[in-house]
Amino acid sequence: MSSIRFQPLRVAFTCADPSQVQMPVADLLAALPASPLLTYADPEAADLRVELLPDATYHFYRRGEEVALAAFRIPVKKLLALPRKLVRLLEHVAAFGNLLNLQPASDALSSILEVEFLQLETPASSSDPAEVSPLPRDPQGKVQIQAGRNLAIALRNRAPTPVHVYVTVFDERRYSVDLVYPYQPDLPARLRPNESLLIGSGPRYLLQMQLPEGTDVAVDRFKIWVSSTSMQPGIMVMPPLGQRLEPPSEDPYGAGSRLDREVRLAILGKAGSTPMPAFAEDPWWCMEQAVKIVA
Repeated sequence: MSSIRFQPLRVAFTCADPSQVQMPVADLLAALPASPLLTYADPEAADLRVELLPDATYHFYRRGEEVALAAFRIPVKKLLALPRKLVRLLEHVAAFGNLLNLQPASDALSSILEVEFLQLETPASSSDPAEVSPLPRDPQGKVQIQAGRNLAIALRNRAPTPVHVYVTVFDERRYSVDLVYPYQPDLPARLRPNESLLIGSGPRYLLQMQLPEGTDVAVDRFKIWVSSTSMQPGIMVMPPLGQRLEPPSEDPYGAGSRLDREVRLAILGKAGSTPMPAFAEDPWWCMEQAVKIVA
């Protein structure tokens, strides 16, 4: 049983004045390189619409929205480069959505991890533990934190066996993904039976929450992944949309764990030729927590 349920991102291209754009829509569609993450559709059926504008400008719109999620100017010396650059941007959007929406096929590990999002009051020192307090909530009951304050995430493994834990944060404004834990991709993420962990407690690593410039409120979506075996979490890191997205490798296997391979399938759109481990033998689970940041 697979947890991969995504469909290729359906993309449409529109243009109000074909005489003012770099390449007519029909020619662009014919030149786009094939991608397992993308398919092309009519504007009415598309998940994402790309509007071609004068001066080598392209606006991206989600279905049913009139405000562009992103705008790019893509000048090229050779027109052959234009389809490749557009596909890279579209693959980034598709990979971000696939990873954000990726869910396990089983809740086998859902009860083994205690998770609590907290506010760090005093970072840990060489002699004293960190001090934390509960996060406040808005009138709708959603957790929030003031910009400039530090977030802490408390974890405890209640299972009789070790597990591997990874924490990522998704920025839906910039289509970026950062690795929160382990603090560096090559550090171990193994949590022993009954072991507790306070992520972002200091003194070295802090999770200071910030607002984008010019905004009074934002939401970061944290995703905590739990696996019975290890993965290579660096594959999940994505820069903001528009910056070159270069996965650590095109390897569809990584560490070989089921989680690693399904994450890679979600963001690369392709899988290796050997069968995945049975889910019951190599389970994984994930949970999300939205944290509102306020001025």
